[in-house]
This record gives sequence, C-alpha cells and structure tokens, in this order.
Amino acid sequence: MDYGDLEVEESKVEDILTLGHDVLKVDLRRNSMKYVRDKIVPERQIELYVNGKTYAVFLCLGSKIKELIVGHLLTEGLIDGIHEIESVNVAENKIYVHLAKELNLSLEKPRIILTMCSGRTGKVLPHVWMKRSVKESHSIKVDPRVIIEAIKKLNSKAYVFKETGATHSSALFNERGELLAFSEDIGRHNTIDKVVGEAAFKGVNFKKTLLVSTGRLTSEMVVKAANVGIPIIVSISAPTDRGIKIAELAGLTLIGFARGKRFNVYTHPERILNVFT
Repeated sequence: MDYGDLEVEESKVEDILTLGHDVLKVDLRRNSMKYVRDKIVPERQIELYVNGKTYAVFLCLGSKIKELIVGHLLTEGLIDGIHEIESVNVAENKIYVHLAKELNLSLEKPRIILTMCSGRTGKVLPHVWMKRSVKESHSIKVDPRVIIEAIKKLNSKAYVFKETGATHSSALFNERGELLAFSEDIGRHNTIDKVVGEAAFKGVNFKKTLLVSTGRLTSEMVVKAANVGIPIIVSISAPTDRGIKIAELAGLTLIGFARGKRFNVYTHPERILNVFT
C-alpha cells in the first residue's frame, strides 16, 4: 500500500493554532471591555475521490488526515479492512484513494461531511448503514472505574479544545483502560473516523475496545462504532432515541452522561462489571 505524503505528525498539532484574531472580550462581572489576541481553529476543506470518482467533501481540522480518510471508509462500511486499500495520494486539498474493489458510488453530487449531524447532502449510499452486529462481543467486561478514568484521559489530552473551545475529541481504549488512539477535530464524526483509522493502522482488535467521545450519541455515531465491531461507546453527552434503538439492535453498550464519577448505561449493561456486590 502506498499512502503518499499524507500523515500529519502528532507533534504538529500545536502548529495548527497559528491563526489569531483580535477579539473584543466583554466581561460584565468585572465591568470590562478589552481587545485580546485569541487563538482560532482553522477549518480545512478536503475533497475525497474513491477509484477516480468524487465521493465526499470534509470540513475538518488539518491533522491526522490519513487516519480520517481510512477511518471514514471503515466506519461507513465501504471497506472491511485496510488491506482493501491499494493507495492513498494527496494533491493539496484533494485526496485520491484507490481500492482493490469497485464500489457503487453513484452520487449526484459529493456528500458534504460537516460539523453537525444534519450536514450531509446528496444521496444516502445504500451500503452506508450498519454492516454487522456486535452481539457476539460479550466477552469484553469493563470495570466502571475504567470508564471514569477513560473520560479523564480524554479530557486531559484535548489540547486544542483547551486553547480554543472549538473542538470535539474521541479516544479508543482497551478493556484495561490503556489508550490506543486519540483525536480532536471540529466535527464529532471526524474524531471517530480519525481514532478508528489510527487504530486500524496499529492492527487493533476493535472487538476488545471501548470508544469514548465528547459528542452526542446519535444514530450515525452508533453506526460508525458498530460497523467496525466496537462493543462499547461512551460519551460525556446524551444519546438520541435513534442512537439508543440502533445500539440495542446492534448489541452495542451505549453509555451517556459520563461525568465525574457517574454515567448512565442505556443498552446492553451486561458488559459493565458490578463492583458493588
């Protein structure tokens, strides 16, 4: 496989925050108004072509682009593994992916992957849906304390958010709470794609992992986890009704409002160890 010159090293994340803007800060508590130079997250547009055909346009943070693209192909069910990718090449803000198999990508116009759940345009691809069930992944059992510590690690690594307040973050952990992959982005869907892509390159067995995120647990977020076989998804935010229904159908453990020392388990609680008996 040839991935080209696409990877952005983790050490360069801070360099992304080079844009500044003069902001008038109004503080009624201190009865003050003053101009300060504030750090701003730059938004990057990436066009994705698959097997020579226009597939999607991403609006994203300009880090871990390789992981974003590969993870997206996996979580959308376009590929079953990175072995199906023959090459990834970049020309400025255009990325060309060649797969070993042909896909039905008959779109009237590119899908636009925005920073909110209602942002997709164009036809919904017939194969972009839940490909598998994770009901067979009952073997993973997680201590509640592992989940609490995972949330703490997620928040502690969110450097761009601390500097700007403009990003979401996601991370992948094993059942012992060891960090396997982490990412920040302006889009919550993008953060999942990035950690899945990073973990795929590392050869991680997704059936033995839990995904932790800051984003709302909508149906699309749940489908992404299910499509790669992740059995547990956790968020500091709330789930939607469709997110809960799909998680139940898929056999996925859905956890929301993971804050402080508490969380709510909405589906398949059998994967959470009872440490109080």
